[in-house]
Amino acid sequence: MVKIEPNLRVHFPYLVQHVAKNGNVPLTIVRAGKQMHVDLPAPADYPLVLRDLGNSYPSYFIFGPVVFCEATEQVVSGLTRASKSMEWLMHLMVSGNPLIKKYGEKQDFPSERLVYVSSPFFPHKLSKGYGNPILRVVESLNHHPAKNLASLVEIIRDSTDEFITIECAGRGGETWVFPRKETISATEEILTDNGIRSQGSPDVMLTWMAHPPK
Repeated sequence: MVKIEPNLRVHFPYLVQHVAKNGNVPLTIVRAGKQMHVDLPAPADYPLVLRDLGNSYPSYFIFGPVVFCEATEQVVSGLTRASKSMEWLMHLMVSGNPLIKKYGEKQDFPSERLVYVSSPFFPHKLSKGYGNPILRVVESLNHHPAKNLASLVEIIRDSTDEFITIECAGRGGETWVFPRKETISATEEILTDNGIRSQGSPDVMLTWMAHPPK
């Protein structure tokens, strides 16, 4: 513990943010009775798969009746405070959902993120017959890995296939199949019916409109 004020003591890592320079913390250590000066790496941004949302808004994209979101640390931590939290967490663990498996893990590659479905399907004939998709993590679309939300949007945007087949990670999940052109056309109607102003967050819409889908 270190003393900050007369009546305030905190854990010593609190000082790191004050002494770090250029991603390193200067330390004096003792080895074999001798003092040594070392620079300890202390990156400001640790590359986790589920990152802290901070002060930003979640990234999302709506494709027909489906709402895709990029998973953040708050998604999982929020479940611990939700009604029936233990039931939710047990279900995610038993089904092998990556929201639990990847929580607190470092990225396997620089842009790795999890894309999950954040709500039930919007009411529409395209989603008729499917179960509740909430919290399912998308593994691939038409066998192309969904590396993050931007890559998912690019796959839908640039696809020349008649259908978009969405495969989910974990056990016991459905595979959803949507006619691509019909689903894109139905999206505006679904947004209007549900009082939603934008199909996606600003960052995602830049990707979607970079090459308008055909």
